[in-house]
Amino acid sequence: MIRGDYDPDRIRRLKAPLRRAWARARYAMAAEEPGGPPPPVDPSTRGKVHRIGLVGVIIGLSALLIATLTIPGAALIGRLARNVAGRLEGGPTGIEGVSFKIAQRSVIYASGGQVIATLAGEENRMIVPIDQVPAVAQEAVIAIEDSRFYEHNGVDMGGMFRALFTNLEAGGIRQGGSTITQQLVKNVIVGTDKTLDRKIREAQYAIALEREKSKREILELYLNEAYFGEGIYGIGTAAEFYFGKKISKVTLAEAALLAGVIRAPERYGPLADAKSALSRRNLVLDRMAILGYATRVEADAAKAQPIKASAHALPKPVEPYFVEFIKDQILDNPKFGETRAERAAALFQGGLKIHTTLDLKLQKAASKAVSDVLTSPKDPAAALVSIEPSTGKVKAMVGGSDFEKNKYNLAVQGKRQAGSSFKPFTMIAALEAGVPPGFTLDTPSPIELTDAAGQVWKVNNYSHRGEGTMDLRRATELSVNSFYAQLIHKIGPEKVVATAQKLGIRSELRPYLSLALGTFEVSPYEMSSAYSTLANNGVHCVPFAIDRIVDAGGKTVLRNDPQCERVLDEKVAAQADAILAGVVTRGTGRTNGQIGRPAAAKTGTTDDYKDAWYTGFTPNFSTAVWMGYPKDRTRPLYNIHGYREVFGGSLPAMIWSKFMRVAHQGVPVTSFPAPPAAPKAVVPDVTSLPFEDAKTALEAAGFSVRQETVASSYAPGVVAGQDPAPGTKVEAGRLITVFVSDGSGGGEPEPEPTVEPDPQPT
Repeated sequence: MIRGDYDPDRIRRLKAPLRRAWARARYAMAAEEPGGPPPPVDPSTRGKVHRIGLVGVIIGLSALLIATLTIPGAALIGRLARNVAGRLEGGPTGIEGVSFKIAQRSVIYASGGQVIATLAGEENRMIVPIDQVPAVAQEAVIAIEDSRFYEHNGVDMGGMFRALFTNLEAGGIRQGGSTITQQLVKNVIVGTDKTLDRKIREAQYAIALEREKSKREILELYLNEAYFGEGIYGIGTAAEFYFGKKISKVTLAEAALLAGVIRAPERYGPLADAKSALSRRNLVLDRMAILGYATRVEADAAKAQPIKASAHALPKPVEPYFVEFIKDQILDNPKFGETRAERAAALFQGGLKIHTTLDLKLQKAASKAVSDVLTSPKDPAAALVSIEPSTGKVKAMVGGSDFEKNKYNLAVQGKRQAGSSFKPFTMIAALEAGVPPGFTLDTPSPIELTDAAGQVWKVNNYSHRGEGTMDLRRATELSVNSFYAQLIHKIGPEKVVATAQKLGIRSELRPYLSLALGTFEVSPYEMSSAYSTLANNGVHCVPFAIDRIVDAGGKTVLRNDPQCERVLDEKVAAQADAILAGVVTRGTGRTNGQIGRPAAAKTGTTDDYKDAWYTGFTPNFSTAVWMGYPKDRTRPLYNIHGYREVFGGSLPAMIWSKFMRVAHQGVPVTSFPAPPAAPKAVVPDVTSLPFEDAKTALEAAGFSVRQETVASSYAPGVVAGQDPAPGTKVEAGRLITVFVSDGSGGGEPEPEPTVEPDPQPT
């Protein structure tokens, strides 16, 4: 109250009639106590409160305000009242165009319905239907904020006078005169500026709102819109934050505490000022007893209880790397807003229910597989992605080990050279081009090849020695570099680029010969997706992690159904599966990559051991594992858990197999489709032909050719013999050795046995 020069007698004269009115009101309330709270007014009578009543309220408000501030002159009061009455004319007749959409947090769910993240913006709010708010909580709010809520039609004249009188007697603000409807209008429609115009519009809209919405709807909006301090909005969120329970479970004392906070959260919040919160709570309980919402015994028992409130912050995301992956997809999707800011508002304040494909059982198995193998804080990082081949659903994703220290998602953002795990794309391109699985080559090391631009490419095997002659199957099982260098040179790198892209690789690839050895960078997410095409018998399903998104109104605004397309002939896919299955049973994955059921895979290790991969699949899951040092791309994987040099078939294969064993628990064993029978061909007779003619004839028959020079009586450059012998029926693609004469004389050469190469761990 403003102090200064004033006339005490004049103030007393103005307050006298209000004292009498307040006495009558208190008497009426006391008389009503035994019978309970006032019954709701018949809706048919609500429209009988006319605008002239509101004028009277504003006139009284203006008169008391002026008297309190010692502004002289009854004429001034009259002019002010007439001004207010004039401004009320032409007010809104309805609430057309007014949005009562309240910001609320979004929730991300795993495939089983478990909450894995709650996303809250500036307003942490969880909308709860009025049916879920118990009567005790509704009554506590009504008792302290608007005891005549069910009687007025938006503006409570008696409440205004009562609040003014109480505040005058107290010498400050002790009660508010606004109804629940007015408070809702103030917060949602007209704003909070302290002007008479705003108060008039508030009253106008309050009456209009009551014409179009039921009391139940208005109360629901108010309870969910109200601020409860600590960044918490809505009574459901407040119960969760202060008590760690659902609003449906609050006690009488807790309901009274929450109701008391609304008037001034900074003052009455239990964490901000426990003493004031206690006093305010007890005031609410007293009001509830007076109004019949609780008996005096119940209220006193509740008042005797200490305040037990503490901060229950939102839990951290269960799988933060996956959650960030989901958030980024929404923030990048124009469906949720034209600008990123609009999409962020939808994500953090739109009340979205985001249902994902993540399987928490598999996710835990993936995280455990990594932590079981990489047990030291000094160990390198690992990433894992597992996809369901038949749908494209992402079932597990490990993007790192410590999100707080490094938020970079290695599974999606971490693109690194794939090494030999990229070789299957060259293999598949060759199979599509008609190269049979039995295609055989010699594998010298080093070998030099010239690309289309005339550049010489020098390639070494892992062992830095020749591995002898071998077919496509064995070269894949043992990951022989010189074989694959010759293979991509034969079919052309453009075919490999096209094959990798249609299988699911989305990173930039260029048609270089080195592509065969995985020199371009890709992510585990892409590799898992591409290999899933082989697991699904040549049908590629676009990977996705969001199953559906439901908005705050219950409408499904996004749904991802499997998008699958055949990109490989099923016979080619079966051939590729059979070859890669040999990697697990006989090749570089045989030591650590077996899981007790049919599986196919490929190991990968880059030069100088900077990156190690193990990517493999069954018909049920396609899983890629990468290992390396994220912050130092040049650091080799040396001396880790007994491995002097880490390669794909070592620690990455261990992680893969540990995860895949758990993933397949309870899943029936399924085999890959049988590949078509290996084609046979008859070896033509090329003896006596010049070498170039002999080579052309053999290649036309589907064979590869190796030349050896021998002493022979044939003319120089003429084929003196061949192995296998002419007329032999052998697998197509087999290497035919032709013995070319040097013209020096001598007998026909004896065939030499094929050299069996040593396995190599790449």
